Amino acid sequence: MMIWRKVGTLFRASACEPAEKLVDANALRILAQELRETEQAMVQAKRELASLMAEGRQLERHNSQLERVIRERETQAREAMARGEDALAEELAEAIARDENLLTEQRQHADRLASQEKSLREQLRLAAHALQRYKREMSLARANHNAEQVLRQLGSQTSGLQAHLGDVAQSVERIRSRQSHRSDVNDALQELDREASGEDLEQRLQRAGIATGKQDASAVLARLRAGSESTGEDGQSTRP
Repeated sequence: MMIWRKVGTLFRASACEPAEKLVDANALRILAQELRETEQAMVQAKRELASLMAEGRQLERHNSQLERVIRERETQAREAMARGEDALAEELAEAIARDENLLTEQRQHADRLASQEKSLREQLRLAAHALQRYKREMSLARANHNAEQVLRQLGSQTSGLQAHLGDVAQSVERIRSRQSHRSDVNDALQELDREASGEDLEQRLQRAGIATGKQDASAVLARLRAGSESTGEDGQSTRP
């Protein structure tokens, strides 16, 4: 690699320095600039090809016209010889010879132009394919470069990220612990309130099946049923 040529390309792209380190650090920018210059060169080559093609077309038209002039003078020379105008026929023959020599030179030139046109067309075709390939490679290189930068950034921030996640986990655990403690406190306060009001004792007696002397709907209904059964058909109570 001709490093100074690369550096010159980089100067045109970014006007920065120094040499090898700068080239390596800015390889993608250099490649992008080289591709732009290649595209400009291809545009110029296409213009030259178009000019060459136009010249070839003009030469073909001139040769066709010269061929018509030669055929016309040959006809005139034959007619002059038929009429005995030998001097005129000789003059026409000299003009025909000059035109034929010119036509031969122009045909050779036209052949060279056609060969050059064909060669330039093929070069442009190959250059266009190569340019597209290099553009795709540059896109891939940029994607890889960006991915490497992201990975480096993530790598440098991994410890900080883990620390942040650890802080979050601790905060969540403290919140859960406080909420659990608050729930336990509330339950304890409710239990103490029940004990202070005697409600807890009544509930434990009821669970044990021990009568508490307090009336509830079930006890009232049971008493009323018992009263109905102890009353006779005459409406008198059967109680002693």
